[in-house]
Amino acid sequence: MCGICGLFDQQGRGRASLSAVRAMSDAIRHRGPDGDGFYAPAEQPDVALGMRRLSIIDVDGSSQPLYNEDRSIALVFNGEIYNYKELRRTLIAQGHALRTDGDGETLIHLYEQYALGMFDHLRGMYAFALWDSRQGRLLLAVDHIGMKPLYLCQHDGMLRFASEVKALLTDPTVPRALDRDVLDTFLSFGYMIGEETLFAGVRRLPPGHALIVEGGQARLHPFWEFGRDHVGVVGAREGESEESILGEVRDRLTDSVRLHLRSDVPLGLFLSAGVDSASILALMSREIGASASVGERVRTFTVGYAMPTRDNELDGAARIAAHFGAQHQARIITADDWWRGFERYVWHHDEPNANASAVSLLLLAEETAQQVKVVLTGLGGDEVFCGYPSHRLFAEILRARRGGGEGIPALANALAALEPYYPAMKRFRYVGALPTYLPRWRSRFLPRDEALRRTASFDGLVMSDTLRRRLYGAPLRAAWQAAQHKERTYAALIGRSLRYDVDDAAQALVINTWLTGNALLVADKVTMAHSLEARVPFFDPALLDYATRIPAALRLRANKYALREAMRPLLPTEALERPKKPFETPILGWFTHALRPRIAQRLLDPGARLRDLFERPALERLLRDHFSGRAPQVEVIFRLLTLETWMRQFMG
Repeated sequence: MCGICGLFDQQGRGRASLSAVRAMSDAIRHRGPDGDGFYAPAEQPDVALGMRRLSIIDVDGSSQPLYNEDRSIALVFNGEIYNYKELRRTLIAQGHALRTDGDGETLIHLYEQYALGMFDHLRGMYAFALWDSRQGRLLLAVDHIGMKPLYLCQHDGMLRFASEVKALLTDPTVPRALDRDVLDTFLSFGYMIGEETLFAGVRRLPPGHALIVEGGQARLHPFWEFGRDHVGVVGAREGESEESILGEVRDRLTDSVRLHLRSDVPLGLFLSAGVDSASILALMSREIGASASVGERVRTFTVGYAMPTRDNELDGAARIAAHFGAQHQARIITADDWWRGFERYVWHHDEPNANASAVSLLLLAEETAQQVKVVLTGLGGDEVFCGYPSHRLFAEILRARRGGGEGIPALANALAALEPYYPAMKRFRYVGALPTYLPRWRSRFLPRDEALRRTASFDGLVMSDTLRRRLYGAPLRAAWQAAQHKERTYAALIGRSLRYDVDDAAQALVINTWLTGNALLVADKVTMAHSLEARVPFFDPALLDYATRIPAALRLRANKYALREAMRPLLPTEALERPKKPFETPILGWFTHALRPRIAQRLLDPGARLRDLFERPALERLLRDHFSGRAPQVEVIFRLLTLETWMRQFMG
C-alpha cells in the first residue's frame, strides 16, 4: 500500500522534473511513511514517477520503483494483488525472472505476457503507473471497482497524476480553482458522481479503466464491466439449486478472506453490529484459528458515540466480538472529537464529501493504526448482496418505464409545488413523514432518467429546485442551469448501468454512483490518513462477479438474503437477525445544539468563501429556521459546511 504520483510531458519538451515529483511525494507522505522511490531517467526527461511506501508484503524487499529484467519497464504501484503467489508461480513457469517476493512485481510481468489482457488475471485493489520505455508508453490504471483512486490533471501539455489531489497542487502552475459548473452536483448528492471533481481541470480515472498515453495521444481502455466474467469466474446458472448457490457464495467469500489475510504485518477488522463485518470476522477467526499460533485472536475495532443514537453499534459489536473470542476495542466520540475530526477529514479527503460517518471512521482509523497496519472491513455487503432500498426503488422505476412511458408532467409539477413546505412538515406529527414519501410518488410521473436521479440524490427531501432557486447566487444559478452537469453525468451513468434485467441494472447503478463516488473513496482516504491499509473482501472479482449474477428471485427475496443464508451456519443469531440500519452519527442533535455556534460562525463569517456563491439572506434564513427547529435542514447545512471548510483549506 502506497501513494503514487508522476509527470508525463506529452509534448516531448523534457519538462518532467524530479524535484517536482519529490514535492508531490512529500505531500502524500502519510500514505507511505516507510520510504519513497523515484524514477526519472536522464535519457528520457519526459517522464518522472514517484511513490511513498507503506510496507505490508515483503517488508524488507519490493522497494519501488520496480523493474523488469532489462529495466526497460518501470512501475510505481499502490495497493495489493492478493493472488500474487499464484501469479508468481505461473509467470515463473512462463519464463519470467522475478527478483522480489512481493506482489507489485507481478504487474510488470503480466503486462509483458498479456499486454492489456493483464487485468483479467488480477484479484486485488490497485492504482499503478507503468512506463514502457521501448514503446514510449505510459499506462495508468485503477482496479475494477475503484478501491484505489488516481487523480489526473492535464495542463499545458503536461499530464500529472497522483493518489491524492493535494499532490497535484504542489505544482504552482496547476490552477486552484472551483469548477462552478459541477458544484450543483455536489450540493445535490453530497458527493461527486462521474469523473469530475470540484477542482477545475482535475478528474479521477474511472474504475475498471486504464489510460494509455503514447505518441502525444491518450486513450481510455475499459477492462471491467458489471456482469462480465473475470478471472475465469462463471456466475450462478439458471436452475441451480438454492443450496448450491448459497454454498458457492460461502466458498467464494471464504476464499476471498483467505487471500485478504496475506500480510507480513499485523492486521485487524473494523467491526459493526451487522451481518457484513460479522461474516468477515467469522471467516477470519476460522482461518487464523487454523493457521496461527495458539492463543492468537482477531483484533476488532468499533466506533460509537457518547450520546445515544437510534442505532449505536457499540453493544452489538462487542457481543459479536465476544462470540468469536476477538480482542475488541471501541472508540467513543464526542461532539468536540467529531468537529476536530471533521476538519482533518475535509483535508484528507481532498474532494468535498458530506459523509458524516466518514468522520467517525477517520477517528477510528487513528486509533486502529496504533495497533495494526492493515484492517479488513465489511464494506460492500450491501452493494454486492442488494442491501439498500435503492436496489428495489431503481428497479421499480426501470420496470415502470420499460414500455417507453415518459411520465405525466402535470402530476409531477403538482407534487413539486409542495417542495417549499417539506422542511416545515417534518416538525408535525401527522404529516412529518410526507417529505419522505412525496418525492417517491413524484418520481412515478417523471421521465426515467430524472426519476432515477432525483431518487438517488433524495431530491426534495434534502436539496430541491425550490431551495436551489432561493439559495444559489446568480452566477451559480446560471452555471447550474447552463451546464446541467448532474443531469448529463447521471444520464451517462444510467447508460453504463442498463442491463436487460432491471434488477441487474439497478445494482449496477448503485455501484457506478454511490459506491465509486463516495463509499470507496472514503474508505481509502480516512484509513490512509493514518497510514492504515483498508481491505474489502466483498469486492474480490471472483465473489463480486458470482454474487451479482445470482438470480434476482433469490438475490432479492429479502435484505441481503444470499449472504445471510450462506453465513447462517457460522454466525450468531444477533448478527443474522439484526434488521438493516444505516450507520448513524448524532449530527442532528450536534448541529442543533453542541456545534451550533461553530457552524453559524463559519457559514456566516463575513469572510466566508460562500459569500460569492449563495444569497446571504437565504443562507441566514436557512440557518435560523434550522436552529429554531422550524425547518430542520441538517443534510443541507452539512454540505454547505463541508464546502466552506474545503474552500478555506484548498482555495486559499
